[in-house]
Amino acid sequence: IVGVLTAKLMKFDEDHINDGLFGFNATLYGIALVFYFQTNVWVWGALIVGSALTTILMGFALKKNLPVFTFPFILITWIALYVLSIPELALRTVPEHFVDIQEMDDFLIEGHAFGQVIFQGSLIAGLIFFIGVFLSNPMGALYGFAAVIISVYISHHGHESVDMTNNGIFSFNAVLVGIALSGPRVRDGVYVLIGTIIATYFDHFLIHNGWTTLTFPFVFAMWAMHPVKLIDKWLVNRFSSAEGTS
Repeated sequence: IVGVLTAKLMKFDEDHINDGLFGFNATLYGIALVFYFQTNVWVWGALIVGSALTTILMGFALKKNLPVFTFPFILITWIALYVLSIPELALRTVPEHFVDIQEMDDFLIEGHAFGQVIFQGSLIAGLIFFIGVFLSNPMGALYGFAAVIISVYISHHGHESVDMTNNGIFSFNAVLVGIALSGPRVRDGVYVLIGTIIATYFDHFLIHNGWTTLTFPFVFAMWAMHPVKLIDKWLVNRFSSAEGTS
């Protein structure tokens, strides 16, 4: 609500508002605050201000045609986590869904990975999210499913935490990469593979260095793939033009 209202007050593009481009960063930010902190007046204040800021950043990015994806949510959440961690401002919560699991069926890992996208680690939440994505974008959902398999393989063979792997902590960014880079062409599958590898290894790096990763590995992977896709598009157009003139 705050994101949409801010977008309207700032007189951002109405089509972008209707497409939800100003709402998803604010929504993720709001979920993150409630996830990490017990609610009080400071948390609610930060939620309102931060939601507005994510919208303003997104509006600026859209005007400049910058591929920020969920970076407004990431940046403002990092700032909020730092500010609200000041003693007596807000109490951290202990995520209940990070249960101690030693072994888990691969299918259940998939469900947890999809759920972690929206900070919900339960299998039911993950399945609901997967079904929602599948109904909207079947190919994206299936590529997201495949991306989780790749990320889990990398995490297991990299001797990462079994609990974190099984709970989908190393895989939810892979889900986003799979959805975002999905497409009907063979090279789209290659993009998903490369993007998932980048996101997973970067996820490991951030966690080992004490960062709150959020969806930054996904954004980083998309930034890394952006010039590749631009070059690919340029080559396709160039060869198409050459064939047309021959």
